[in-house]
Amino acid sequence: MTDSTNTIDWFRHTAPYINSHRGTTVVVGLRRGATANPNFINVVHDLALMHSLGVRLVVIHEQNTFNSEPLTPVVVNTAVVEALEERTFIERMFSMGLPNSPLHNARLRVISGNFITARPVGVINGVDRSGRGLVRHVDVAGITHSLDGSAISLISPLGHSPAGEVFTLDALDVMGAVSRSLGADKLIVMSDFDGIEGSDGDMQRQLTVDVARQILESSDQAEKEALMLACDACDSGVPRSHLISYALDGGLLKELYTHDGIGTLISPDEYEQIKVAETHDLAGILELIRPLQQAGVLAERPNEEVERSLGKFTVITKDSRVIACAALLDNPADSIAEIASVATHTDYRDSGHGERLVAALIDAARQAELERVYVRTTQTGHWFQELGFTMSSSDALPESEKQKAKIDRNSNILVRAL
Repeated sequence: MTDSTNTIDWFRHTAPYINSHRGTTVVVGLRRGATANPNFINVVHDLALMHSLGVRLVVIHEQNTFNSEPLTPVVVNTAVVEALEERTFIERMFSMGLPNSPLHNARLRVISGNFITARPVGVINGVDRSGRGLVRHVDVAGITHSLDGSAISLISPLGHSPAGEVFTLDALDVMGAVSRSLGADKLIVMSDFDGIEGSDGDMQRQLTVDVARQILESSDQAEKEALMLACDACDSGVPRSHLISYALDGGLLKELYTHDGIGTLISPDEYEQIKVAETHDLAGILELIRPLQQAGVLAERPNEEVERSLGKFTVITKDSRVIACAALLDNPADSIAEIASVATHTDYRDSGHGERLVAALIDAARQAELERVYVRTTQTGHWFQELGFTMSSSDALPESEKQKAKIDRNSNILVRAL
């Protein structure tokens, strides 16, 4: 019964992510070795599930690592055959539909084709890099047509020229060009490493582009290539890039449909943002404060009152989801403000979010040239004392603030001078 309940709870918590990802275009890059890994069948199952949940999928596979050495016609033909064999293998895996398998009755349509127009690398340092090509054009209309038809678009690292030539391409270059041309919402690069580790050995769950570029030199070759691709994609307009392992069972689902993901997310700005609440944050704020109100930790405030004072709230959001909130109810006439409705999602408690919010509100009060801030609390007095507040009484408050007190709560008053 417990396992069943946990599964139901997990599914409920994924609902916001299912809704936010539905209709988005996601480019998934399978780096060399992905299709040979024993976990690849689970990757296919996860991609199929993402497709069934409304994600528009473009899958790009890397058969061999790319270099600029010239290729003989025989080697070019071999490379083409190997790329097409791997593409056929991926198509075959998506076509499986045995009973008792996740693909049963899925009936996935996978469309491949000459979506990439290429040009030759040409002569470099006096050497003709024959057989090697660069992406010249992405057939956005063709790929979009396949996605609009509820198909998965599968792209190989091969390009064709108007003259009928075929070139081998750098799969990373293809991933970047396709993501950029389609205006993809996400680029997911699946490699043989879990993500980017920090100097302390802990996984870096999120990095800004600026920080990611700073650690390029200390990364190994595979990580460096993936990081450069992710950063370049973000610079070209892709909002989020993800680096995860193709060997991790359920990696795709954990990365996209759980709070903290499983690999490393790279974005142009901070993944977690602290900002003034907006209209679309109201539901998230109510969800955070309602249980605390019912438990008597926070003062009861009708939803209408919270909505009217929405502009007084500061929130911390993670991927557009409110995970912490607090309000600064200022009283300029008496040069004082109340800090109220401090709440953090249970998954993020003890992570410093409450402290960040209180510090931000104190800073805002200083900028407004107020003299004091105060809180009313029944259970968190010690926490506020650690933040520089001192015990006081309602007698220290101006009359306008005393009238707000609820006698039945018997709250403690803590004040901090600015």
